[in-house]
Order: sequence, then C-alpha cells, then structure tokens
Amino acid sequence: MHRESTPSCRTEDVEVARRLNKKHGTSYYFATWFFPGHLREATFALYAFFRVPDEFVDNKASGQAGTEQAVTLLKSWRADWQQAYHQRDSHDPVLRLNAEIFHRHQIPYSYSEAFLAAMFRDLSDTRYVTYADLESYMYGSAAVVGLMMSHVIGFSDPVALEYAQKLGYAMQLTNFLRDIDEDFVERGRIYLPLDELARFGVREEQFAERRFDKNFQALMQFQIQRAHRLYDEADPGIELLRPEGRRAVRVASALYRAILTKLEQQACNPFLGRARTSTLEKVQRTMKVWNG
Repeated sequence: MHRESTPSCRTEDVEVARRLNKKHGTSYYFATWFFPGHLREATFALYAFFRVPDEFVDNKASGQAGTEQAVTLLKSWRADWQQAYHQRDSHDPVLRLNAEIFHRHQIPYSYSEAFLAAMFRDLSDTRYVTYADLESYMYGSAAVVGLMMSHVIGFSDPVALEYAQKLGYAMQLTNFLRDIDEDFVERGRIYLPLDELARFGVREEQFAERRFDKNFQALMQFQIQRAHRLYDEADPGIELLRPEGRRAVRVASALYRAILTKLEQQACNPFLGRARTSTLEKVQRTMKVWNG
C-alpha cells in the first residue's frame, strides 16, 4: 500500500489537534515529531479524534458529569462524525480534519465505529472477567489506533495490520498498569482481569486500600511480562511500514515500553506514583532507537 505526498490540511484545524496532543499525550507527542509533516498532521488529527470522546467518558467517571450527560455527548459526537465523514465537512475542527484524513488515507470507517463503541462501553463496564474480555475492549480503545496509523503511514503487506493490533494492545496494557491507582480512585475502574486477580490472590479491596503485597507484585510482574511480550511480537511489523514512518513508530514503542521499565524500578508497585519518563530519558531512548 503506497501513496504519494498530499497537500496539507487546514492549518487552524491541525493546530487545534496538535494542542490537544501536546497537552494530554507527552510520549505520543514526542514521537510524532519524527514523522514528516503530512504524516505528523494526520497523527495529530487521529489523537484529537480519540481524545475528545475519551474526555466525555472520563469526566463522567470522575464525577464531573453524569452518565446521561456523557451518553448524550457521545451520541452527539458520533452523529456529527458520521455527517462529517460523509459530507467531508463539519463545524467542529477536529471532525472536519479527521473527515479529510480518513478519506485521504483510506482509513476504514468501521475503525471509528469500533473506537466509539469502546467509549460507550467505558460508561457501563468497570470490570473485565477474563483477558479475552479485556482484549475485546482494547480492540476498540487501542488496536484500532494502530490500524488507523498503519493506513496513514502505508504498508507493504496487509499482515502489517496484525502486528499493529499487537502494538496497540501493548501500549494500552502499559497505560493500564501505569494508571492502576488513578483509574480506581478517579473512575472506579479495574482494567486487570478478575480471574487473574483471583489466580494471584489479589482482592479488589487492595486497590481501595492501596495495599501492595507479594501477591500484588506477582500479578504486576505477570502483566508487565505480558506487555513486554506484546511489544516483542509487534516489532517485526514495523519493517512492513513505509520507511518514512518506521522510525517514529519505533520511538513511540520504545517510549511506551520504557514506562514498564520505570514500573519495574519501583518494584512493580503502581501505588508509589505514576511511572513516567523524564525528558532526558525520552531523548536517551530516542537516540538509542535512532542509532540502532
């Protein structure tokens, strides 16, 4: 799948999307600058498309909005998006920008439907019984991100999409592990499978009490290794992307994976603070990828 360079989108729309990315996604934003301009604006666009409805859901979960209001906002966003996609225009800069990006890069509309379905699911589901249940949610919340980006970058073999899904799962699981405390305290959510909590002897009360013991540590080690394995499994797919996009994806993968390393450095305890990499660490990881 190859395509030639295309004209830029409206500068003001791209700027709205860029500001959202810079404010909410530091690692993602950092990696985005390794794309050439036309891929960078598409990446900003997609990030904004994901972020706006995610805010509707998280505001409800944190008590800033009720479920009914969040459902109304999501339904309105979905209807406006459907219209924007088919008319290739909208009063909303994020939707207008994404309508252009979806058509330009031939991104299947079904990916956006899967993502919005996951956002609706977040309004009702706060627990997942098995990893298969969690993965079905992650397909819409994260795997489609990798699928959309694969269409933006371009790929030489459709099997690249299978690898992109794995990278989406890896990054999402990394986020879940980093944000365990925040997700429970602010949103009442546990994104680790309940049957795996039981297997390791971890009780839900430990999330509320912020109680970390050897059982919780073993559970975290298991999940961290699962995430590492997903990164390893996804890595070969990067070579199937167009050359101009490979380096940025490698940087994004390395920066997200570094969060797992930070968690491991704090004995896998998510209650000690949000695992994050400093700007210097981001630069060091990036240089390692660049020179690798």
